[in-house]
Amino acid sequence: MQDLSIYRSNSKPVASDPLAEYAPLVKQVALHLSARLPASVDVDDLIQVGMMGLLEALQNYDASKGAQFETYAKLRVRGAMLDEMRRFSTLPRSVMTSIRDINQANGELEQQLGRPAKDAELA
Repeated sequence: MQDLSIYRSNSKPVASDPLAEYAPLVKQVALHLSARLPASVDVDDLIQVGMMGLLEALQNYDASKGAQFETYAKLRVRGAMLDEMRRFSTLPRSVMTSIRDINQANGELEQQLGRPAKDAELA
Protein backbone atom coordinates (compact mmCIF):
# COMPACT_ATOMS: atom_id res chain seq x y z
CA MET A 1 0.00 0.00 0.00
CA GLN A 2 1.32 3.42 -0.88
CA ASP A 3 2.07 6.16 1.58
CA LEU A 4 -0.70 8.80 1.34
CA SER A 5 1.11 11.38 3.44
CA ILE A 6 2.18 13.34 0.33
CA TYR A 7 -1.48 14.00 -0.47
CA ARG A 8 -2.21 15.19 3.03
CA SER A 9 0.72 17.58 3.13
CA ASN A 10 -0.22 19.16 -0.21
CA SER A 11 -3.91 19.51 0.49
CA LYS A 12 -5.17 23.02 0.97
CA PRO A 13 -7.28 23.81 4.00
CA VAL A 14 -10.92 24.08 3.02
CA ALA A 15 -12.65 27.34 3.88
CA SER A 16 -15.27 26.82 6.53
CA ASP A 17 -18.80 26.39 5.27
CA PRO A 18 -21.06 28.94 6.97
CA LEU A 19 -24.03 26.55 6.79
CA ALA A 20 -22.10 23.88 8.64
CA GLU A 21 -20.71 26.45 11.06
CA TYR A 22 -24.12 27.83 12.04
CA ALA A 23 -26.12 24.58 11.85
CA PRO A 24 -25.83 24.08 15.63
CA LEU A 25 -27.38 27.54 16.07
CA VAL A 26 -30.37 26.45 13.98
CA LYS A 27 -30.74 23.28 16.04
CA GLN A 28 -30.53 25.28 19.28
CA VAL A 29 -33.28 27.66 18.16
CA ALA A 30 -35.45 24.75 16.97
CA LEU A 31 -35.13 22.90 20.28
CA HIS A 32 -35.85 26.04 22.28
CA LEU A 33 -38.91 26.83 20.17
CA SER A 34 -40.21 23.25 20.14
CA ALA A 35 -40.51 23.35 23.92
CA ARG A 36 -43.25 25.96 23.51
CA LEU A 37 -45.05 24.23 20.64
CA PRO A 38 -47.42 21.24 20.56
CA ALA A 39 -45.86 17.79 20.53
CA SER A 40 -47.20 17.26 17.01
CA VAL A 41 -44.58 19.68 15.65
CA ASP A 42 -41.50 17.79 14.51
CA VAL A 43 -38.14 19.29 15.46
CA ASP A 44 -36.64 18.12 12.17
CA ASP A 45 -39.20 20.18 10.28
CA LEU A 46 -38.27 23.23 12.34
CA ILE A 47 -34.59 22.62 11.62
CA GLN A 48 -35.26 22.34 7.90
CA VAL A 49 -37.18 25.62 7.83
CA GLY A 50 -34.49 27.16 10.04
CA MET A 51 -31.79 26.21 7.57
CA MET A 52 -33.70 28.04 4.85
CA GLY A 53 -33.87 31.03 7.19
CA LEU A 54 -30.12 30.74 7.71
CA LEU A 55 -29.59 30.81 3.94
CA GLU A 56 -31.64 33.99 3.73
CA ALA A 57 -29.66 35.47 6.61
CA LEU A 58 -26.39 34.69 4.83
CA GLN A 59 -27.64 36.39 1.67
CA ASN A 60 -29.12 39.47 3.35
CA TYR A 61 -26.61 40.14 6.14
CA ASP A 62 -25.09 43.61 6.08
CA ALA A 63 -22.13 44.00 8.41
CA SER A 64 -22.28 47.79 8.12
CA LYS A 65 -25.49 47.82 10.22
CA GLY A 66 -23.43 46.99 13.31
CA ALA A 67 -25.10 43.73 14.35
CA GLN A 68 -23.17 40.51 14.74
CA PHE A 69 -24.07 37.84 12.22
CA GLU A 70 -24.99 35.31 14.89
CA THR A 71 -27.53 37.68 16.44
CA TYR A 72 -29.00 38.52 13.05
CA ALA A 73 -29.12 34.87 11.99
CA LYS A 74 -30.80 33.79 15.22
CA LEU A 75 -33.61 36.30 14.67
CA ARG A 76 -34.04 35.33 11.02
CA VAL A 77 -34.03 31.59 11.78
CA ARG A 78 -36.57 31.93 14.60
CA GLY A 79 -38.73 34.19 12.43
CA ALA A 80 -38.69 31.69 9.58
CA MET A 81 -39.76 28.92 11.94
CA LEU A 82 -42.59 30.97 13.40
CA ASP A 83 -43.76 32.09 9.97
CA GLU A 84 -43.92 28.48 8.81
CA MET A 85 -45.88 27.45 11.91
CA ARG A 86 -48.36 30.28 11.38
CA ARG A 87 -48.73 29.46 7.72
CA PHE A 88 -49.86 25.90 8.44
CA SER A 89 -51.95 26.70 11.49
CA THR A 90 -55.70 26.63 10.96
CA LEU A 91 -56.40 28.44 14.22
CA PRO A 92 -56.11 32.18 14.79
CA ARG A 93 -53.41 33.48 17.12
CA SER A 94 -55.94 34.43 19.78
CA VAL A 95 -57.18 30.84 19.99
CA MET A 96 -53.62 29.52 20.17
CA THR A 97 -52.90 31.96 23.01
CA SER A 98 -56.02 30.82 24.85
CA ILE A 99 -55.04 27.17 24.45
CA ARG A 100 -51.56 27.88 25.79
CA ASP A 101 -53.00 29.78 28.78
CA ILE A 102 -55.42 26.96 29.59
CA ASN A 103 -52.66 24.35 29.39
CA GLN A 104 -50.43 26.44 31.66
CA ALA A 105 -53.25 26.92 34.20
CA ASN A 106 -53.99 23.19 34.07
CA GLY A 107 -50.35 22.36 34.75
CA GLU A 108 -50.16 24.74 37.70
CA LEU A 109 -53.40 23.36 39.16
CA GLU A 110 -52.19 19.78 38.81
CA GLN A 111 -48.99 20.67 40.65
CA GLN A 112 -50.96 22.24 43.50
CA LEU A 113 -53.40 19.34 43.76
CA GLY A 114 -50.88 16.56 43.12
CA ARG A 115 -53.33 14.84 40.78
CA PRO A 116 -54.99 15.48 37.41
CA ALA A 117 -57.36 18.42 37.65
CA LYS A 118 -61.05 18.03 36.88
CA ASP A 119 -62.76 20.33 34.38
CA ALA A 120 -64.84 21.96 37.10
CA GLU A 121 -61.71 22.71 39.13
CA LEU A 122 -59.98 24.17 36.12
CA ALA A 123 -62.96 26.40 35.32
